[in-house]
Amino acid sequence: MNAVYVIIENGEPYRMVYATFESAVAVVKAKHKQTIDEQIKEAEGYPICSDLDVPEKVGKTELYIEKGINIIIYKLPIAF
Repeated sequence: MNAVYVIIENGEPYRMVYATFESAVAVVKAKHKQTIDEQIKEAEGYPICSDLDVPEKVGKTELYIEKGINIIIYKLPIAF
């Protein structure tokens, strides 16, 4: 492992860093499960607003839950 993933939500970092992008996304999904489930229920066949299944991007990846929830996952290299 030569990088860690830091989650920033509305300008505030989560209290832990993560070893993989997938684990960071899983934490975001778990934290916002209720909101995501409500969007799925309301969508009834229409596209969902949440965009959490995006591929990892170089440097930072922005995730969208709903208006007012801004999440960025930064990939930071570890200095040895």
